[in-house]
Amino acid sequence: MEDGTEQTNSAVDDWHSIQVSEGIVDGSVSSDQVDVDVDGSSSIPVDQDLVGLVVSNADEAFEVYNSYAYRLGFSVRKGHQRYKGSSNTIQMKKFCCSKAGYKANSGVKAYSKIDTRTGCGAFVQFDVGDDGLWTVTKHEKVHNHELCVFNKSHLLCSHRSVGDNQLLYLQGLKDSGVALADGIRRRQSTETDFFFDFELDLDARDESPLHECNVWMRVFDEREDRIVCVLFKVFSRSMGGKSPQTIMTDQCAAMAAAISKVFPTSRHRLCIWHIGENSKKHIKTLRSNKDFLDMFNYVLKYTETEAEFQFYWTRLVTDYKCHKNTWLEKLYDCREKWCPAFNKDYFSGGILSSQRSETTNHSISRRLSKTAGLCDFYSSFVSVISEWRSKENGEDFRCAQGVPAMMMEHVKLLSHAREVYTIEIYFLFEEQFMKGSACHQEMVLNDGRQQKYHVWRPDIDIIRHEVSFNAANLDISCSCKLMSELGILCCHCIRILHVHCVSSIPDKYILKRWTKKVIDGRNVNIDSMVYNVGVPPSIWVFDISRKFQRLVVSSQDSSVARKLCDEAVDDVKKKVEAEVRHVHIEECGVSSSSGGVQNPSSRRLKGERNKRRSGVIEKKYSLARGRRSAANKAALSTKGAVQSLVLENISKLAGDGYLVHPSSSSSDFVQFSKGLDDNVGVD
Repeated sequence: MEDGTEQTNSAVDDWHSIQVSEGIVDGSVSSDQVDVDVDGSSSIPVDQDLVGLVVSNADEAFEVYNSYAYRLGFSVRKGHQRYKGSSNTIQMKKFCCSKAGYKANSGVKAYSKIDTRTGCGAFVQFDVGDDGLWTVTKHEKVHNHELCVFNKSHLLCSHRSVGDNQLLYLQGLKDSGVALADGIRRRQSTETDFFFDFELDLDARDESPLHECNVWMRVFDEREDRIVCVLFKVFSRSMGGKSPQTIMTDQCAAMAAAISKVFPTSRHRLCIWHIGENSKKHIKTLRSNKDFLDMFNYVLKYTETEAEFQFYWTRLVTDYKCHKNTWLEKLYDCREKWCPAFNKDYFSGGILSSQRSETTNHSISRRLSKTAGLCDFYSSFVSVISEWRSKENGEDFRCAQGVPAMMMEHVKLLSHAREVYTIEIYFLFEEQFMKGSACHQEMVLNDGRQQKYHVWRPDIDIIRHEVSFNAANLDISCSCKLMSELGILCCHCIRILHVHCVSSIPDKYILKRWTKKVIDGRNVNIDSMVYNVGVPPSIWVFDISRKFQRLVVSSQDSSVARKLCDEAVDDVKKKVEAEVRHVHIEECGVSSSSGGVQNPSSRRLKGERNKRRSGVIEKKYSLARGRRSAANKAALSTKGAVQSLVLENISKLAGDGYLVHPSSSSSDFVQFSKGLDDNVGVD
């Protein structure tokens, strides 16, 4: 009969399976040929068993199953087929879920596509009769993976085709023309993540945001601190009264005063990029010394504990005789606002500068001119946000559909990390794991309940970190405090967990904001799945466009069908105008080309190297990884240069032992003598 690839994967583990339907409904589709609807699926419910459905050819067979897959939330690819005897006539063909099978391991590469295969056994099988009709004889509906949420189904591989008629429709979309304030109010009432607010003018007469903007711009120079306070209060209301954990700004006095008043519990930090730029003006002569510049950059960016900062700052002002420099004295007085070592207990996501805010300003300002009004600003702002949301939506889709390739196979911690974390965060965790694999550890305490280790990388860390671990409840902490600052475990903690054969990251150390489940998807409920009810407008537009595009393409070769379409458009236009308003349908020329958008030519140009072309996502990840690698190399280079300058001082403090970073907020290192249980603090 059929080989192993044709058999249904009936031995799917129930624990990992998602049963899409409770069972095969009584009475399959009639064996008579059904009329295929304009979207290629007829009116088949999403919970309907397809066995017995009849279509005319392979294209219609694919369209039927692909449209069914679109409504459910999975992608389709062509599977095994069998021919009649030695002829080229197809006798049987399968279409299966795109996650069927498993991806072969091709080893570690600089870049690898995400692995989307899960061995899913869902498929549909068509048998071709002597009359040439294609009949569904088998339909397996059980998937062993989560289905894609409906508002991301258009990102699935088999649902990405765009025809010329759809492109003409998209190009013809115009702004609605609704008043700005009405449009904003409508968005706030329908979108949970959209918020706006404004103030009345001095006479409480005009609510126009444009007038409100003019009032604010007129008094901004006079009462800048009051305006900043108003903006922060509006931001607080938009966040439901919650205060941010960390706020990163430049050295603006008005913003500092407003933050202390509106967000008294937030940690106010200063942008180190602005501090670096200001240093070029205030300590230009000192910066010309390469050794001073390395040590200054180290205390500015890379110190991990208060003791380490204090040690290097003291050497900085002593060795280069700059303790009387006024600017450095002021910088030292506000060290809690800019030095990373003083902010380890506050979550910041690893951000040290306010350049993300500057990027936002640049993304919007480059689309506007000095004469642009508030309406122009709002339009540009919505355009930028929509572009960002689209990219975020694509990243969410990639994270939900597959997992990245691991640098080391068969490592339980890495396997668990790539299952729970997003792709970007997994790469950060994997980087910490690889650093941990180069670490050495030495146990210094074991009282039966808690264990303490000193962890370091030989030839890189001249001062060790202390890790406390409780095997009973998997409590672990490190003196570097990367967990509280960034939200992922540091290389020192990962090293100790790996040594103790901990196979998964403890739940208490998995920050929800870094996981794939940060935005809970839908639970597939077939009974409550009603077509076009409660569907977001953008998704409805996309789905209805697919239907009309299919209808128009099917009618293009028949004059009678064309006439019917024209009459239907005029009739629907009158009914729609009776419900909404005048609808302007612009006449446009018909493109001579037909069919979908084709892939770019793969023809190699003269002189071009014969190598695989890089995709857009691959280029993006290569650039991001390159920037991250360059930043790590710069940090290691600066650390090595600075440590070589103070190695003699460290050796004197350590004596016959070594120095350890304090686990608490202390300005002194801890000295451990080899062979002795006692330890002392050293300055």
